[in-house]
Amino acid sequence: MDLLSEIVGELRLESVSYFRLELTAPWALRFPPGGRGIHIITRGSCWLEVDGPRPPVALTSGDLLVMPSGRGHVLRDARKPRKAVSIEELVRSASPGRAVEHGGDGVPTTIVCGQFRFGTLGHPALEALPPVLHLRGDEGVGPFVQAHTQCIAAEVSAPAEGAAIVTARLSDVLLVQALRAYLRDVPADERGWLRGLADPQIGRALARMHRNPELDWSVLTLAQEAGMSRAAFSARFTEQMGASPGKYLAEWRMYRAKVRLRSGAALVAEVAAEVGYSSEAAFSHAFKKLVGTSPSAYRDGHREDGRRAGQGDSPRRST
Repeated sequence: MDLLSEIVGELRLESVSYFRLELTAPWALRFPPGGRGIHIITRGSCWLEVDGPRPPVALTSGDLLVMPSGRGHVLRDARKPRKAVSIEELVRSASPGRAVEHGGDGVPTTIVCGQFRFGTLGHPALEALPPVLHLRGDEGVGPFVQAHTQCIAAEVSAPAEGAAIVTARLSDVLLVQALRAYLRDVPADERGWLRGLADPQIGRALARMHRNPELDWSVLTLAQEAGMSRAAFSARFTEQMGASPGKYLAEWRMYRAKVRLRSGAALVAEVAAEVGYSSEAAFSHAFKKLVGTSPSAYRDGHREDGRRAGQGDSPRRST
């Protein structure tokens, strides 16, 4: 399996829910920070404004937007600013199972919106995801992606049994396709695993680190995996990833360790060996330095959180 597929699988896209917006100008909708979303423009056109110093983006029918970082944003019918209505209030007041209608008596626009979350915690890839992945219907979205967006739109317009499963699987595909398109033209100032993944040589070293964190990696052995000299590899890796090979490897090992410790069943010594530490003491020292607590305290804390969550669920299941 390629590294992109592995990382998307580790992120575990889940809790995908879609609704259809039937909008008529004038209109403006505010999507608050924290919600990760997918927008499919199926009719008409609009503008996207993302929180932060970014210029507005023109969208038209067939465009696909993936908002993987949860950045707040506004969709509006025209570039001219006007007060935006909260999408949460609009959806809350809509009739269940019906399209959400909003706006005046002007030009119509239809948007299929999805909200999702990642089922993992603290994955390094989450911090590297750009705020917007935009695939244009007239150039970036091929027939394969168009077919998937059309299927999602059809499922949302006329949901049938199993619609939730269908849209969840299609959403996985759209995320991968959006990342593929982004990797074909990564911005020059991008830093992180997406930039590294777009570089065949750095990508090979990343794949080996991700798949085998337990091996005794050095900058030299990673450079050999990449087919580069030690100095050239170290400089290019640091420039593209925003961290040295050693720092990135240490952080990846700690992430893998936290995943294993959260399961509550692994011994600290077992986890230490699985992520490349020759002794439990060395692992515990590195873990506490990077995470701020000991491996055993981290494991026991998540075990207790799990117990409290289970106890909190029990009364609701019995009613």
